[in-house]
Amino acid sequence: MKLPHVHILLCTKNGGAFIEPQLGSILTQTHQDWSLWISDDGSTDQTLVRVRDFIVANPGRDIQLLKGPRQGCAQNFMTLLARPELDGAWIAFADQDDVWMPHKLTRALEMIWRGTGAEIYASRSIYTDANLKVLGMSPAYQRPFEFGNALVQNILRGNTIVMPPATTDFLRSALPFSVSAGVPFHDWWVYQMVTGAGFDVIHDAKPGIFYRQHDNNLLGAHRTHAFYRGGALLRRVFAHWLDRNLAVLHDLAPVLTNRSRRLLFDFTDWRAQPVSRRRETPKDLGVYRQSHGGDLVLRALARLGKL
Repeated sequence: MKLPHVHILLCTKNGGAFIEPQLGSILTQTHQDWSLWISDDGSTDQTLVRVRDFIVANPGRDIQLLKGPRQGCAQNFMTLLARPELDGAWIAFADQDDVWMPHKLTRALEMIWRGTGAEIYASRSIYTDANLKVLGMSPAYQRPFEFGNALVQNILRGNTIVMPPATTDFLRSALPFSVSAGVPFHDWWVYQMVTGAGFDVIHDAKPGIFYRQHDNNLLGAHRTHAFYRGGALLRRVFAHWLDRNLAVLHDLAPVLTNRSRRLLFDFTDWRAQPVSRRRETPKDLGVYRQSHGGDLVLRALARLGKL
């Protein structure tokens, strides 16, 4: 079975300290039929120098360096995905500071092509420090990958996503609404859109990348990032993210399944209700996190009026 050509979309900004190992790991993939498009969002360090050196060193490869919109990471990825040349393309997202395991692309493509019916792939990751010393592994999720989860949690890490043409084209059709609305995270938007439309998700238990944890990836797994996330919850930053996501989903409600639309409207109405002990919990609505502890946090935020 011949596996398809994949467009790897890599967004950069001031990643000069880490970009070379990531580029090298893409070059050594067991699946070699790929193009690499790099959108730089205004780097002021050595990122551009190192990317250009990589392009010169690999003249037989389709490697393009493009200018990003300079409006943040989510906008950079979504603007790159919107390029007209990507109609009908297989897509893999990549981050500037990870290192891909050699099997990453091959395994993702084969798992989608096995006849499972899955329409998007993501995987677990090996957490490392900035020097690639292993710290642990990302969670093994046990609950369904459905819209009720996607409303309040992202488990499709963008740095692991691979998707076939039908999924690419579906997401591209939603980009005009979503880019202008300024969604906070491109991968969370992907998770909400694909589950909302009823697409089947593979979340591979076998890791495919080494995911660096350092001071610049504030939503990583490091303990300092956990404090940041906790503070974001209490300052209603999380609620603000929900506001922006829900606004986009309402605009795109016609492309969601009937079940997803009902849940979207029910959750929106629930959030507008006064805080009360009599109010249903998010889980009562069908809105949930991937762990019991996560559900308890949602319930506490609801009681505090911060959801």
